[in-house]
Amino acid sequence: MGPHRGHEAAAGGATAAGSMGFWWLAVGIILLVVLVGLSLVYVSRIRASGTETTTPKEADSAMEDLRKQYARGEIDDEEFANRATTLNLEWG
Repeated sequence: MGPHRGHEAAAGGATAAGSMGFWWLAVGIILLVVLVGLSLVYVSRIRASGTETTTPKEADSAMEDLRKQYARGEIDDEEFANRATTLNLEWG
């Protein structure tokens, strides 16, 4: 009984270690999914905060300034049209 008992304990230990290995793998995968999710949230918030949002009041002010420059003759028809198109595309 003595020599065989050691082998049974070793086999039982290996089985227990094998199941513990599975749990560590599961925990590792869960942590990886959580980290990837947090990274995606962080990147999306950085991108969202990086985009400049302008209020309609600011857009109207920029267009008004453009009209004044045009009225004073500081810019020609083509330049006015280009800038107005750009303003409409950006603040549209």
